[in-house]
Amino acid sequence: MTAIALLLACVLLAPAVLSAPVTVVHQWNTVEFEFESAQQREHALSSGAWKPKNCAIAGVKLCGPALNCTTDRLFVTVPRWLTGVWATLNEVVVNADGASVLRPWPSLSAQSPDDCSKIQYVQSMEIDPSGVMWVLDVGRKYFAEPNPFSKDNSCPPKMVWIDIESGAVLDVYIFPDDVAPYAGSQLNDLVLDVANQVAYITDTAPPLLNSDKGGLIVFDHKQRASRRFEHASTHAQDPAYHPRIHGWGWPWNRLLSGSPVDGIALHPRGDRLFYTTNGGTNLYSLPARLLADFSVPLADVARQVQLHGAKPSNTDGMAFGSDGTLFFGGMETDTVYALTAPYNAASATPLATDHQALWWADTMAFDNKGYLWVTSNRIESFLFPPYRMSMKGWFSGKNGPNFHICKIYVGTNSYLLGNTPAEV
Repeated sequence: MTAIALLLACVLLAPAVLSAPVTVVHQWNTVEFEFESAQQREHALSSGAWKPKNCAIAGVKLCGPALNCTTDRLFVTVPRWLTGVWATLNEVVVNADGASVLRPWPSLSAQSPDDCSKIQYVQSMEIDPSGVMWVLDVGRKYFAEPNPFSKDNSCPPKMVWIDIESGAVLDVYIFPDDVAPYAGSQLNDLVLDVANQVAYITDTAPPLLNSDKGGLIVFDHKQRASRRFEHASTHAQDPAYHPRIHGWGWPWNRLLSGSPVDGIALHPRGDRLFYTTNGGTNLYSLPARLLADFSVPLADVARQVQLHGAKPSNTDGMAFGSDGTLFFGGMETDTVYALTAPYNAASATPLATDHQALWWADTMAFDNKGYLWVTSNRIESFLFPPYRMSMKGWFSGKNGPNFHICKIYVGTNSYLLGNTPAEV
């Protein structure tokens, strides 16, 4: 056999790397909101209440019949990292012109940045099976503004419960300063143990504050109590990991390299909590209910932290399916991965790759019809450092849409609906 024939045979016999189709449902060059009138829109622009280049889509959740909603609804967040975010919590709707726009939800007045009793800045949220949204309000805002006088730490972080069908606020809990520091926390993502009314939260203390010490927060709704867990696994990875995203590496990525815990996922049994840093590849887990038992010393929890190895890339959002599969994004690879028990991170399988639609896969959600939904937003170009995206004219669309909401068929549903018997 000639060398060429041998090479051709190897190529033909090699196992194919298949990528699941990525369906783009919504996309934007700049985030567009729904306004009551052309006059309101113009006033929002002229007053600076809406600065389109300061708005990026991050969190996403869906509600349908499986979660006690009468119709399928899609919600997203626009974090108030910068000034000029018209609404931080929104429902995606299609207007009369066929364009996808964000409708402030439950209303614009419910999220006034000038009233600390209202919603201030939402990075993420979760919807429980009773149709109630658990809204994680960071409180502090504008901490990515280059002008230090623009930063606003006047409002405390809180949890807000909203009934989706009526839009009514059902309850509010304000986190104490020693659990979520009012001048230094960023409540980033959450998962729910609905049966016990417990939320597990990542606090991604922003590297923009020169802080690498993130933590996990557990909140017990029944007891109206919370506590904070810090550990080497929740801090920035040491030694530092230097990701390279679309050609950009060190020293540009030094802020990202210092990012602490970010992604979080709860096994569908509710007994094991997985988490990872934004600036590193290590995947960790700990016994969830041990952390939620406030009688157990945190030192005892720390002794139960398990390292599952290094993922193929650093990660932002991740989520468990009801079948016990862990899904997470790869920021260096523009890929969504799937990982099954025993959760050895190095054995993660590439599920879908798209160098545009999955460029910085941010947050994940399920429609409970077999699809995993993902937001992507090129945040490394938006925030590290601020304004690079606008300085290079990316909002013109010359580099394609900046923000996507996609879906990928995975054949499973939300961890909230699961109950798997296998041991982790």
